[in-house]
Amino acid sequence: MSLVTVKPKFQVTIPAKLRKGLDLREGDLMEATVVDDGILLRPKQVVDRNAAAERVAAVLARIEPPPEDAGRTEDEIMEDILADIAAARKERRARKA
Repeated sequence: MSLVTVKPKFQVTIPAKLRKGLDLREGDLMEATVVDDGILLRPKQVVDRNAAAERVAAVLARIEPPPEDAGRTEDEIMEDILADIAAARKERRARKA
């Protein structure tokens, strides 16, 4: 078990052994979540949305649409996808109940 001290500005230092085990570096982002008995810190990665969108667009440009989508607009395809997602969520909620 590693102990940390809360400093005057509510800062804590993560022990070196833990930092190395998670490959944490100065400036890394972490998500803090309150859990039943404390605070859980999870490392997070930042994604440049514009760069990610460009990569997705480039991949999609190389993919041929399936025959069943030939002649359909992007809006029509998106409506079907959203309906499929809604149906899957409804089914999942029904299984949990």
